[in-house]
Amino acid sequence: MVDNGNLAITFTSVFFLGLGLNLTPCVYPMLSITVSLFRGNGEPLHGHAFPKALAYVLGMVTMYSGLGLLAAYTGSFFGEFLQNFWVQLSVGILVTGLAFSMLGLYQFRLPSWLIPSGGWSSKHTCLSLYASGALVGIIAAPCMGPAVLALLTYVSTLQNAFLGFLLFFVMALGLGLPYLVLGTFSGLLKKLPKSGAWLVWFERVFGVVLLTFGAFYITIAFQWPVLKWIVPGALLGGGIYLGWWERSDRYSKMFVMIKRTLGTLAFFAGLFFVLMGPRQGIVWEPYRAGIFGEAQVSGQPVVLDFYADWCIPCHELDQFTYSKPKVIEALKNFRKIKVDTTSVETDEVRDVIGRFEVFGVPTVIFMDEKGREVPEIRMEGFVTAAEFLDVLRSSRLKRYLSPGKH
Repeated sequence: MVDNGNLAITFTSVFFLGLGLNLTPCVYPMLSITVSLFRGNGEPLHGHAFPKALAYVLGMVTMYSGLGLLAAYTGSFFGEFLQNFWVQLSVGILVTGLAFSMLGLYQFRLPSWLIPSGGWSSKHTCLSLYASGALVGIIAAPCMGPAVLALLTYVSTLQNAFLGFLLFFVMALGLGLPYLVLGTFSGLLKKLPKSGAWLVWFERVFGVVLLTFGAFYITIAFQWPVLKWIVPGALLGGGIYLGWWERSDRYSKMFVMIKRTLGTLAFFAGLFFVLMGPRQGIVWEPYRAGIFGEAQVSGQPVVLDFYADWCIPCHELDQFTYSKPKVIEALKNFRKIKVDTTSVETDEVRDVIGRFEVFGVPTVIFMDEKGREVPEIRMEGFVTAAEFLDVLRSSRLKRYLSPGKH
């Protein structure tokens, strides 16, 4: 049992965990989607807008609490729904469509069957916003893994389905709080003094961000080999467009100077990433049946990395942790194996996920020379190179680190 004091602390911590998820790169585009859904439909009174914003947020809450609870009590892999080609393609098309709206190509509105002509007082509108919140919440899933993994681990120790649901519900409420405020007060955007020029440009920034994410989902749907170039391309193209081509205000010299400065900085940031190219990091072996037995025969410890193409923290691990020379050198004596969970349709992948009870990605597992996991140093979510090395140095596997690295 959890006493009331500890429970209050737990719920508060979980709420702030959800709130902190708004700082992750996958969740940011949801802000612009919320603007798209609520603009043009502002309420004269915020008291009238609040129930509609609440319905939208509760859609997000229901999806995440349901998915998390399903993963916790069925052992299913969180994010498995994202592995379907049609889901990936549909999300990519939806986000791209929203992006073109934010870029001014057309005015985006919810379909007429979702917003009845009777206006915002219709009960059907609350239901449609609830459904919209559940659907657009899918966009945040690639960054939700680490938080969900941490909460899943805790929920599994409680053996209490109702309390587990409440914890996921509270986390999702924390995630949705900024959108509740944004939806309720979205009408204020139109009332800001002299808001026209900068607000239009800010909307174009949202459009570029959404277009980047749309390209991300479409790329993973078709498995095109350009995933690592999407962000540099967005910085290059977005910098030129937002800094030099976008014409929301050609008369304010100060605003033009700010736009061009920011656009130029974005362009050179993209150019830097292009010239640097994808960083060469650890060379991994793809997982296959029998590979653990081979490592055991040779007396090698194993580092096992579970990743997926749609998982942004997985790419961050490759780019910022596994590319560091100290990490590469430290793992020199380890058998380095990657498990591709982009698709979990094969029995081979499902078996290894089930064997290690992996709920989501990224998950990094270490095994000793006898093929036994060292559970106290399992890593879930993105970790920096320094954190990665500190964990290894504090474990019983430190004797396998290369000389001078522990």
